[in-house]
Formats: sequence, C-alpha cells, structure tokens
Amino acid sequence: INPKRTCEKAEKIIAVSDSTKKDIEIIYGIPEKKIEVIHSAVSEDFRVIDRNDPKMLETKEKYKLPYNFIFYLGTMEPRKNIIGTIRAYNQLRRLHNQELDKYKLVIAGARGWKEKETLKEIEKSPFGKDILNIGFVGSQEKPYLYNLASLFVYPSLFEGFGFPPLEAMKCGVPVITSNNSSLPEIVGDAGIMIDPERTDEIYKVMKKILVSRNLRDKLREKGLKRSENFSWKKTAEMFLEAIDKFDKQH
Repeated sequence: INPKRTCEKAEKIIAVSDSTKKDIEIIYGIPEKKIEVIHSAVSEDFRVIDRNDPKMLETKEKYKLPYNFIFYLGTMEPRKNIIGTIRAYNQLRRLHNQELDKYKLVIAGARGWKEKETLKEIEKSPFGKDILNIGFVGSQEKPYLYNLASLFVYPSLFEGFGFPPLEAMKCGVPVITSNNSSLPEIVGDAGIMIDPERTDEIYKVMKKILVSRNLRDKLREKGLKRSENFSWKKTAEMFLEAIDKFDKQH
C-alpha cells in the first residue's frame, strides 16, 4: 500500500481527526478542500457499570485486580510511552504516602514492537510487585476494567484518533493524556493534558488527581459529558451526508 499515492488518486478523503487532516495536507501535500473530518466513536458497551455487577466482580477476580489502581490500556510499544507512565508511578510511590501507596499500576494490552524495553522497565522498578501486566484483554472485558480503575493514564507520543481516552471517559474514569496530535481535540477540557516527554509532569498530575476526590468527581462528570459528542450513529450520518454532497457535486 502506498498511502501518499492513494490519497493523491482519491477524489475525497475522510480523516478521523483535524490532526490527521493536517498531517495529510502537510506530509502528502493534499489540498485541504479534498479532505473532510469525521470523528470516530466507541461502542455503547463503554458505559458506567454498577460496581456490584456480577461481571465486574468476575473480571476483578479473573485478573486479580486490586481495589485501587491506575490503569493503562493499549498495545505495548514505544509510541504509547508506557515507560513514561511506569517512571511517573515510581516517583509517586517514592513519596511513601500512605494514601497514595494503596494505588497499584495495571497495564493491559497486546504485546507489540519493542515490548522488551517496557518489560525491562517493570522488572527494574523498585515497586515492580505493585505493577500488574495483565496482557491482552477481550473487547467484552474492557468496559469492566475501565469501571474498576481509579484513574486512566495515556501519555501517548502520537495518535491519529485515540480510542482509549474516549472509552475511559464514557466509563466515568478521570483521564490524563498527552497534549499532542489528536488527543486534545478528542478529550478537550474533560481530561488533564500533559507533555508526554516530561515524566515529572505525569507524576504531578497523577498525584493531584489521586489526592483530590473533588477533582476526580469533576473530571468524571466532564468526561461523561464530553463523550456524548461521539457516537457511531453521528459518524454514520456525517459519512452518508459527505457521500450525498459528493454525489451532487459530481
């Protein structure tokens, strides 16, 4: 596949974010008028679930999850910056604060390119026993994992859309994510943005959210409200509208 040539040949391009649209324009030199932005969405399975739901308890038991945990979900590869999350967690635990020490770090997702670097980072962490790498999880279990989490951290270095932060917001979990690529336009002011290259920034925001129930509640409410802007029904309607408009012009 030659994406540049495909974009040049295409009569119309649908981009999943403004960020992707800009990349297509700048990197491939495609005219702006040829590209339309239609945001993706996530399944309605991602929702707030009662903590006493039998499936919730079953998921908690299956993965031996703690009651309080910071959560990451995504492929284990350098672009996702899991190492940054682990280092920020180490800083948080070095405070030896009784309130913060109860939070474990749970990493979920398929193994990917250069995964060994991340695995080594877990091994050498002085708090490695409190870092759970549960590996790949099925799509049906994901909503339950989000609902069990206290905080979702996603300091990715680049995302064309960024599904996990949106999934987390729909499940009512406070979100920390990067101030780059498409993530600000998806999360908006419903999460806290950080520079993914600065571990100390990730750590400070983690601490800020975990020590303040008021802030957690505020982010939860904002996330739920923000996530209502994204639905596959809306995406489909916009897609059909774009096709209809294109047909009339040609």
